[in-house]
Amino acid sequence: MTDADRSAEPDGGVTVSAAETASQDGTGRALLASRVGAIAWREFRVVTRTRWTGGIAVLFGLFSLAIVGLAGSQVGTTRVGSLFVTLAELSVYLVPMAALAVGYDAVVGPAERGTLDALFALPVPRSAVLVGTYLGRALALASGLVVGLAAGGVLFAAKHGPGVVGPYLQYTLATVGVALAFLAVSVCLSTVVSEKARALGGALLAWVWFVFVHDLFALGLVVAVQPPAAVSTLLVALNPADLLRVAVLAMVPTGGGGVGALIASTSLSLAVVAVALCAWIVAPVGLAAWLIGRRY
Repeated sequence: MTDADRSAEPDGGVTVSAAETASQDGTGRALLASRVGAIAWREFRVVTRTRWTGGIAVLFGLFSLAIVGLAGSQVGTTRVGSLFVTLAELSVYLVPMAALAVGYDAVVGPAERGTLDALFALPVPRSAVLVGTYLGRALALASGLVVGLAAGGVLFAAKHGPGVVGPYLQYTLATVGVALAFLAVSVCLSTVVSEKARALGGALLAWVWFVFVHDLFALGLVVAVQPPAAVSTLLVALNPADLLRVAVLAMVPTGGGGVGALIASTSLSLAVVAVALCAWIVAPVGLAAWLIGRRY
């Protein structure tokens, strides 16, 4: 920038051009993203060293291999569809539990150990520390899930042919999305409470609510009131675990009662499921990022 590009100020300073300001803002954003990435990588290594990632990979590897292996080798749409439904129904119990366990001490744990202050000493906003913490744990959780479910996917394809690869990949992606949603909920809980014991209790209550109580409440409301389809759709969208069922039933429509009947009565498409899962991730993480600067 030449002297002609700057105009003198009364105090002897200069006016910075809009282009220079934009360049500085871009550099600042890149530096902030780099530091968030460093925090995320540190958190990923911490979770990996505690063997959460390996444990989740083993758990879901054994889970998927057992379900696929015990399902028999008969070829047919009905057989394959039943297997996907079984995978989804059991995943509704295991995935939230694993995700909540990975995230419940994300903030309150370092706060009790005194290491959270060291992170806050970095030249980044505290909200960025929270986002980096979530991203690191999300990477660790997703890695374990993908590796574990891949084992069952290989056996599934070997027994039923390459035609099941696409639907199994859809099931895996939906499972990871639901896990990241529950991880966001657990990280938010970890920001709200002040002790790890309370965070663990909150995670257990969240698991009971989303896995058992919410569906009982929704079914009772539907039977008693018979609300319009929009209300039924909203009830399903308010439970990330049910969104996994929606994703599977979109591949293998099936009848039945209970939650399956409630889901069948909704109009949730896969695109809406994806948007709902993104909302379940962004909203809790955003709330946690807002709270962390006020609690610590």
